[in-house]
Amino acid sequence: MTAIVGILNKQAVAMAADSAVTIGGSNGKKIFNKANKVFALSKCHPVGIMIYNAASFMGTPWETIIKVYRKQLKDKSFNTLNEYQVDFLAFLKSKKYYTDDTIQSDFLKLFTLDIVNLIINDAIAINNSITLNPTAENRVVFLENLEVKVDNLMNNWIIQTNFCPEFEDYTFENFEAYSNDIFNEINENRFIQNEIIVSDELFLKIKKTVFYLLRAKENFNSFTGLIFTGFGEDEIYPSLIPVFISMVIDNRLHYFIDDNQIAKISNDNSGSINPFAQTDVINTILTGIDPSLNTIYLNNFEELLKKYNQTILAAIGDTNPLLTEQISNLDINAIVGEFNSLNQQIKRENYIVPLMDAVSNLDKEDLAEMAESLIYLTYLKRRITFAEESVGGPVDVAIISKGDGFVWIKRKHYFRPELNQHFFDNYFK
Repeated sequence: MTAIVGILNKQAVAMAADSAVTIGGSNGKKIFNKANKVFALSKCHPVGIMIYNAASFMGTPWETIIKVYRKQLKDKSFNTLNEYQVDFLAFLKSKKYYTDDTIQSDFLKLFTLDIVNLIINDAIAINNSITLNPTAENRVVFLENLEVKVDNLMNNWIIQTNFCPEFEDYTFENFEAYSNDIFNEINENRFIQNEIIVSDELFLKIKKTVFYLLRAKENFNSFTGLIFTGFGEDEIYPSLIPVFISMVIDNRLHYFIDDNQIAKISNDNSGSINPFAQTDVINTILTGIDPSLNTIYLNNFEELLKKYNQTILAAIGDTNPLLTEQISNLDINAIVGEFNSLNQQIKRENYIVPLMDAVSNLDKEDLAEMAESLIYLTYLKRRITFAEESVGGPVDVAIISKGDGFVWIKRKHYFRPELNQHFFDNYFK
């Protein structure tokens, strides 16, 4: 895991990231504290990129991809930050050596297996007789439970209309033809070998469920968040665009942009703090309350209302049936929603707006210090509690301004700079 943040005002963007990376292996997980997550996207122009979650794309390290793109870009510039991210994605799609057919098939197999295993585990959780006593009768029960779970999942996703850009015109027929061998292998390994015969109708539903999930704007376990930030040639104020990328399937790049997380500085919005990955500590500072504690308060308030209603109903008894019916029909969800809205308004007026007003007036040095401090506080919470120390290591900090471009404030090196002058001499070549 990781913690990264981008802080924007009219003067500049401050970028900061920790150095922790969690590696999973056959013997468990290990955390290293040397990962690079902040990069200049151009050597000549004021644009940068941060990454979090998966450190590679289809097996190729993002650091390599970004630096190959930067070498290809040279001194070319674009009018807007959005054009930079569009060009980067076009570059990514053009490099087929990142995503050959075998790798695409392997990633689809993993994605499909994750979904199938989830459905199987949910079906077993309803009634685990199939694992305790795998008789013919219990297999029938398991298949009934499996179909219920598949139907629920498929019905939830069949209504999805917000698709990833490259999958909008992707038909189920295209997907079925492409993935037929993968599904046959999964059917053999997960069902037939366990003497479970899934009907053609149910298996078709499983395929469609995977298809609906594949097209949706959803983050998978292997996704990477790419955070583009800085200035285009025609932009006087900075912006920030998060792009979420997971894999390439059938030569289609699975990516999407969450419009709600785009930050753009203007005369109407002069300050913005944008945390990603592990955001709990930064959001606590932003809103004045830990997000998990806020959820607990809302749940407790809802439960208290329900108990209060039950207490009143018990006190009334059978004396007033009409009043009893009216109390029973009270919309508790609406009351909880209003309570939450009032709390959100208080957070905004007393915490978020004053903090954004301060951010709007910070100089570049203060922006950098604030960004670094937010990451450090996230690390400190993990360090002094019993939580996994998944945020840690040196904090890399950079500032991007319209006039000065991309400037490192703090940066770790895997080499000693004084012994490698040739690196700096060749940087702009």
